[in-house]
Amino acid sequence: MKIRKILIVDDEQIILSYLEKKFTKLDYSVYLAGDGEEAVKQAFLNNPDIILLDIKLPKLNGIDVCKKLKADERTKNIPILILSARAQASEIKIGIAAGADKYLCKPMSFPDILSEIRAYDNK
Repeated sequence: MKIRKILIVDDEQIILSYLEKKFTKLDYSVYLAGDGEEAVKQAFLNNPDIILLDIKLPKLNGIDVCKKLKADERTKNIPILILSARAQASEIKIGIAAGADKYLCKPMSFPDILSEIRAYDNK
């Protein structure tokens, strides 16, 4: 499967806008969510190929979003890449235990993010 649809979840509008522009230029379909509840709604509605998920979110934190999506039959196979400024080993362990496929630490360059996403092409 080729990754074409990306759900980006972050409470910082500047990050959402930046990533949306970059991915759209590369012909990805991009869905955005600024809080955890919206993230779950967007995942069910748009069935993205991959999710970039921040941890610190309003309404429902990223760990709970991850658990909820991995527990649901409709979304359990969607790769979730946590992209967070929280880089402590304990935070990373919690993210992976919640079901994240990968835990990436901010700041991270766009080429590195793109490379991580492309690693899921044809998996």
